[in-house]
Order: sequence, then structure tokens, then C-alpha cells
Amino acid sequence: MNEVSSVQVNFLGKLFRKPSVNATSDTLWLSLQGKEVAHYPLKSMRAFARVDESVLGSQLRFSSNGTEIKTGFLQKKVTVNFLEFINRSVSEHIQDYLKTCFSEFDALAINHYPRDSWSEQIESLLSELYRYYVVQSDTWKKYLPVSVIERIEMMLKFFPLDMASLREHHESCQLRNREAFYDVVEANPLTVEQRLGVLRSNDRNMVLAAAGTGKTSVMVAKALDLIDRKLADPSQILVLAYNKAAANELKERLESKAINGNITLATKPYISTFHALGRKILREASISTQISVFAEDSYKLKQWVTKWIYEYISADPARVFDLIELTTPPVDAMQFSTKSEYEKYIRDNEFRTLGGEKVRGYQELLLANFMHVNRIEYEYESHYVTKRRLEIGFDYRPDFHIKDTDIYIEHYGTGRNGKTRPDIDASQYGEIIEKKRALHAECGTTLIETFHYEWQEKKLLPAFKAKLAAAGVSFDPMSPNEIFEKLNQQQELGSWAELMTKALQSIRVERLDKTAIFERFSSAKIFNAGKYSNILDELHSDYVDELKRQNAIDFDDMIIRAIDVIDKGEYVPQWKYVLLDEFQDISAARMEFIQCVLAKGPAPSLTVVGDDWQSIYRFSGGKLELTTRFGDLVGHYTLTKLQKTFRYNNSIAKTAGTFIMQNPEQYKKEIDTHHKVEEPQVYLLDDKVGLQRNLCDKALEVVKKIRLHEPTASIAIIARYNYLLTDAKQFIWGAEFKENIFFWSFHKSKGLEADYCILIGFSQGKTGFPNENRDDAVIEALLPSIDTFPHSEERRLLYVGITRARYKSYIIADPIAPSDFITELLTPKYDLQIASDTFKERYRKMFKCPHCEPGYLRLVKGKFGDFYSCSTGLGCTVGKARVCEKCAAPSFDMRSHSQCNNPACNNKMKICEKCGRPMKLRQGKFGEFWGCSGYGIKDDQCTHTSK
Repeated sequence: MNEVSSVQVNFLGKLFRKPSVNATSDTLWLSLQGKEVAHYPLKSMRAFARVDESVLGSQLRFSSNGTEIKTGFLQKKVTVNFLEFINRSVSEHIQDYLKTCFSEFDALAINHYPRDSWSEQIESLLSELYRYYVVQSDTWKKYLPVSVIERIEMMLKFFPLDMASLREHHESCQLRNREAFYDVVEANPLTVEQRLGVLRSNDRNMVLAAAGTGKTSVMVAKALDLIDRKLADPSQILVLAYNKAAANELKERLESKAINGNITLATKPYISTFHALGRKILREASISTQISVFAEDSYKLKQWVTKWIYEYISADPARVFDLIELTTPPVDAMQFSTKSEYEKYIRDNEFRTLGGEKVRGYQELLLANFMHVNRIEYEYESHYVTKRRLEIGFDYRPDFHIKDTDIYIEHYGTGRNGKTRPDIDASQYGEIIEKKRALHAECGTTLIETFHYEWQEKKLLPAFKAKLAAAGVSFDPMSPNEIFEKLNQQQELGSWAELMTKALQSIRVERLDKTAIFERFSSAKIFNAGKYSNILDELHSDYVDELKRQNAIDFDDMIIRAIDVIDKGEYVPQWKYVLLDEFQDISAARMEFIQCVLAKGPAPSLTVVGDDWQSIYRFSGGKLELTTRFGDLVGHYTLTKLQKTFRYNNSIAKTAGTFIMQNPEQYKKEIDTHHKVEEPQVYLLDDKVGLQRNLCDKALEVVKKIRLHEPTASIAIIARYNYLLTDAKQFIWGAEFKENIFFWSFHKSKGLEADYCILIGFSQGKTGFPNENRDDAVIEALLPSIDTFPHSEERRLLYVGITRARYKSYIIADPIAPSDFITELLTPKYDLQIASDTFKERYRKMFKCPHCEPGYLRLVKGKFGDFYSCSTGLGCTVGKARVCEKCAAPSFDMRSHSQCNNPACNNKMKICEKCGRPMKLRQGKFGEFWGCSGYGIKDDQCTHTSK
């Protein structure tokens, strides 16, 4: 039996009929005349009892279930011993409570990573402990062991709850505990950043890598770490890779690294592609997973789309013009702000008619094709009946001449009010129109006129048809079969089918309905957005019906239908940890799939691993904003950056990093390299061999020089387009250089590396790099949204290419018409080795002093900032020249602005006319204004402002 301790009431207590107090090690009760009147289990007590003394006797105070109990008039002599007896017993029960408290805290914050979703639970735990401890800390220290008090005070360091500090504590503990494992799990010990990427398992986590920083190592080590620490069984871990090859690599590495970490895998984590996971879920839900022939044979899909186009045109031959517009998206010439923009557009877009002619613009294409399908024979820009010049230097040639007639057609680029493109003088243009009319009147020929505004008002072809009819031109429309045959002859049908197949795939991967298609077309300013959203929605609906007819699914269905199965509860995910590789390339459909798995699973932790600098698969649905706006679109998360690379040197890292971070939408990273060099290792060469320009010959020349010094080194030739690689391969292999030489497109080079890389194809235009053409505007509109920074995805492609090299990267460019990327790389902010006299001269011109004949400008690292100084010294009026804030070239002060000396930049920085300091744009009571940056200088204030 438990020992019983009691304390009786004193004389006054008996007089007032107050109860005595009794206790065992488990219970305290009050009794009156030997009968129990109240009962209090000690195990529910979270505070020690105490005694207050007064002339009336002792009063015992204790708490039970949050209620304070007081009982007085107790005998003083006995009360002290009784209090000690109770508190010794209460101490045991408080320690039992604390064991539970410590265990719960360890589970939430020490063994597991402290998650956002657990914060309320952790705060409640700490708040309760604080409430009990803080009011009786001295008493707790008296009755509880020192180790217990130390543990309490360690926990209460994080109250009020400070999740950041708590996570730092967790990381510190686990980095220490897991050091031996992290040292051996990979061939080299994991870096601190990699270890943190492994440890951090908040509800949502992002491991943001850079090229060569070991993100796959983090994925593998994280899965093994979870298993080794018993945080999850292997079957509770899901690892998703971008493609089958990546999934197989992860499986192989997991098995080999488990041996390194001395981990026995009775079962394995589920490592899969998204499509394979979707198929598994459908099978387990007893849904047919027969794969459509379209998914396995792209030619069959293109055949089906071609057949669909034929049936679409057969229903109404006039629809051929809808498809021409859809596949050759019109651009309103009035929207070009400069002549250069328009000329680039014409240069990079070919307008080829059904008759085979190449015409100058989209509206001429419509007119020519209309005449062709109505069998109206015409000539394009043929000689007029008389040789006459209406414009200086040019013989007059009407746009079209209808054969065997005196009928000519002119299409004018004017609005209804006579407005022209901004770069064209409307008055002069109008005078030329009048001269043309007068000439036709003089020569007795018929002139049919069409106008740009008719196209803007969507009545160009109906109006043209009426004008032709009024001139007596007869129509003999081609049959659908004849149109179809003509399209085949011109190879238009194949290109149409390819574009519409891409559109169909984009609609599937982005999960777009008709409304969403229309919204995207409208946002992209696609002409006739409503009409074309109807066409593509009809194509998609017919495609879905065809899959049903086949009783089959395609790859998109594997994901789309799996989402539906999980939502309906027909499959319940059991994964506690979900790891995603190559997250920067995830599509909207795949993200929806993952969100579904997370929502219906046992509150799993999601870790995504990716590199926003290497997001290059937008054409297959990659939605970069899911990475760059992860917090907004996915939820609050813990970020880990991998910034230590073992692949390339600091020169390559600096050049590639500076280049990619020009885009403010990309994450900022400070890349540290294991390999350090003193000289630039990114070389810029022109494509000249001797006096002749030959890209392949230049690439071969570089290969020979590398082989001369390093006969066994691996070399990769990298290009934007496959035709360049084919030419280079034939040329280099033809010179008997085959061993250890690779030929990669920029896209396919991702994930690969070589000792030396040679990057080719840097010229202007449609097939240049960057590609300047607004190609396939319809597809662009359907693809995931992209940031507005110029050539942002092409910029990421070049980053990928440069960072494939371990030692040196060679860029071979066109020196006559260099691409925008080369022009940018030629600015001082990039530490390039310019190994070309042509490019060196171009570079030197930036630093030529315009104020003296012999002088060149040199960068000086000044106490208060960098500036340029002329080499002529005091013999030149230039004291100090600014550093351009945009490209870092010299910038010379004019009266109210500083002008960059780099013509490719041409940046103008506004400066104060009064004192020469930079002007700052400010917001005032009446709107924005420019104010001198010297306004805040007390001893030399400048108050100059300007609009």
C-alpha cells in the first residue's frame, strides 16, 4: 500500500469545521470527520504545492486541472513535512509530463525538421511549459534534476516561438549528429549547403542549384538520410525525375550510395517519371492504361492531324484562309515603332504564296492566295506597261498584274485616315499613291486598290473579291481536293500539321479549355483570337474523341486522369516525403498532379530541386514561374542554395553568372568554384580562317590547337541548331578527328560536360543565336507565360552551353553581323579573352577617348568608386569619366546627361546641369520629377530639379 501522509486542522479549523488534508504518492484528498469530501489526482498537477503562514495557521495552496485550491487552518508543525511529501510526489508526476513534453518537442523540432504546419503545436507546447515553469522556476529547480531544468530552459529559449532560431538549432544538432554519414555517402564529403539541403524538410522546400553544384547528390542523400534516421520507410518516399534516363540514374546512384552509407535497403523508395507514376495509379484504380498509337508514334499523330485539316477544309474551302492566318500569324505593321524593327521582321519571316512566289508582307500573301485558289492568274511585281520612275532610284512595278488583262493591283499600307508606319512620311506616301493613280489614268490601265485598314477591319478579302468582280474578273474556285494537293506540293500541309500538332500538345499539357485558349490569344494580341480559339478547341475535342474511340490514353492522360482518380478517392497516396528533380522545367499539369498527391496524402513534405538558370524546356510546357514565384504559387517554403561547383573554374562561373543575372527575374546566386584561375577562360573568336570566313573550318582550327596540347581531352561542339552540328561533324570527322569529340545542341547538352567546349552559330536573324524571330506566335501564346526580359530563355540556353566546359569555353561568332549576345559579351562587365582582331578593334573603340587623339580610357579603382581616366593624362581635358551603369563602358558627361561610349549600349544617365551629380527620379506633390542627388549633402547642397 502507498504511504499516507496527513495534516490535521488546528483548533480554529475544528471550530470552523475545516477539512484535514491527506495524501499518497498518487492522490491528495480532503476529509472532514474521517469522510472524504474532495479528491485530486497528483498526476494532473503541473505546479508544486506551497504553504502560506499566518496567525490563523498554515494554508496549503495547490492547482488541479487549472483550478487553484486553498485549504487553511492547518497545524503548522506538521504542514512543512506534509508539503515536502506532496511535492516529492508531484515532482515524479511533473517529470512524467515533461518526458511526454520532451518527446513531443524532439519529434516536432529535433528529430524532424520544424515544419510550418507544426508551428501552432510547437507554440502551444512551449507556451504551456512556460506558463508552468516561469511562475515557480525556483521550486522546479529545487525538486527537479539539473539535466531536466537544463532541457526546459533550452526549449524555452525559443519562446515566444522563433521558428528561424529553432530551425538553426535543429540544423546544428543534426549536422553534428550526421557528420559521419554526410562524409561518406558520396565520393566526396557533402558541402555544408548540400547537407542543409538534405536536412531541411519543411512542408515545402526548394533546393536551388547552379550548374555542377551536385543537386543529384542532394536528392540521393536526402532519401537515404530519411531512411537511415527512421523518419520514413523506403516505401513512404516518392522521388520523381524529369525523364526515364534521369529516373534510372537516380535508382542506380541510390543503390550504390546506400552501400557507401552502410544502409541496407529491404525495400526501395519509389523512383519514377511523372508519366510512369500516373500509369501506376491508373492501374491500381483498375483503369485501362492501353497507350494510344499517337503516344508511341509521332508520325501517326501528325497523320491524324493532317487528315483532320483535310476534313476541316473540305467542309468549307474558304477555311484555307483561316489556316493560313493561324499558321502565319499576321503582325500589324502599324505597331512597329522603327524602320529597323520592321526590316528585321521582314528579314526573318518568309511569306511564300500557294503559287510559290515570295511576297513582301502578310496582306500581300492573303491577296495572292485568294487569287490562286480562285484560279486568277497573276504576276507579282512585274514590269508595268511603260518604264517610269515614281520614286527615286526605282522603276515602277505594281504589286500584282492579272495576266492577259490591263488590270493591276496595289496594296497600300495606310490606315483609314491615311496614317502610315511611324518611320514612313505619310505626306510623301500619299503623294506616291496619287502619282500611281495618275500614271494608270495616263496609260489607260485599271487599278484596283486595297488598303491596310481593310485588313484591320477584317474585310480585306471580301472587299477585294467585290473589287475584282466589279473589274470583270471571273472566279473559278479550286475544289477541296485541288487545294489539298496544292498544299502538299508546296509542303504547306506538313508545316501546318506540325504547328497544329504542337498547338494540340500545348493545350493538353497546359490543360486549356476554349476560354483559356481565347484568353491567351487575346493577351498575345493574336489576330482573330476568337476564330482561332474555336478552331483549336475543335481540334482538341476531336482528338479526345479519337482517344475514346481507340479506348486508349496518351502521355498527358496518364497525368490528367490520375489527378481525377486521386481527387475522387479511388487512389490514396501514402508517401510522407515527395522529392522532385528538375523542378525548373515542371509543367502546369505535373504541378497540379503533385498538389493533388500532397493534398490527399498523409501531410507529406515536398522538396523540389532545380536550377532556374537552366530552365530551357518551355516548348514542352516548362513553367519557370513555378520556381521563380514558388512562394506565391506553391506556398511558404524553406530555401537552400547550392553555390559551390566542382565542375568549372571561377572565370567560367563569373562570365556565365553575370550573363544570366542580367535578367532580374532570375534568382541571385554567388557561385564559388573549387578550381581557381587567374586569366579569363572564356574565349571569343571570329569565324575567319585567314581572310575567308568559314565557321566549320574555324571550329576545326580550335580542335587542332586543343589536341596539340591535350591529345586525349574531351571536346564538345555545341550549337543552337542541328544543321550547324551536322555540318561541323562532317567537316571535323572528315579531317580525321573523331575520338572523344561530341556534337550537342544547347538543349541536349544539359547535364553533360566536357573538358573543352566550342560554341558556334552566333549570328543575327531567324537562325541566329539568340533567335530574333517571333516564330510560331500561336504556339508562343499557348505555352506557359514567360518574363518580359529580352531573349530570356535563349539567355538561359547560352548559360547552359558555357557551363558545360571544365577548363575553357570557346565562342565562335560572326564579326560582320554579331548577335545581340555577342554585342553584350563585348562590354567591360564581362571578363572575356578576346582572341579576334576584328572583335578586339570593336572592343577598343569603346575605350577611345573622344577628346584627344592618342588617348585611351583606363578603369581606375577609386576610393569612392570606379571611374575611367584618359591615358594622355593632363594633356587631355578628361579628368574622370563615369562608368556606365548599364554596361560598365566609359560614359562621358554632356550638359544634362552622361552618354555611354559603347554604341551598342548607348545608355544615357541623367545628370544635374548645375553640379554634375546624378539625378534621381522622385515623387512629389504634383507628380514625378528629377532631383539632384546632392540634395541631402549638408555642406554642399544642390536643390536643382527638372522634369
